Amino acid sequence: MVSELQTTLDRLKSKSGVLLEKYHALKQENVALEEENKQLRNRLAQLDKELEQLRMDYDYLQMARMITPTRESVIQSREILAKLVHDVDKCISQLME
Repeated sequence: MVSELQTTLDRLKSKSGVLLEKYHALKQENVALEEENKQLRNRLAQLDKELEQLRMDYDYLQMARMITPTRESVIQSREILAKLVHDVDKCISQLME
């Protein structure tokens, strides 16, 4: 009976040792995974900021593209300016008379 009890205690000890080793291994793995998770969250935050900046740049480029005059509007503006210069010259010549 004593030997059976000793055998049972020895088995419990060895199983407890195995469980303890597994616990320590899992604890180390958990620490490593938490660190990796932290790094990935930081990287995600960095990428979110970069994405927001790129979206703003894209929006600015879209606005700049819409503001940029077309060929037709440039020609029309030049015609208006030429007419205004001609009118000013005409007014100056009338004032000189």
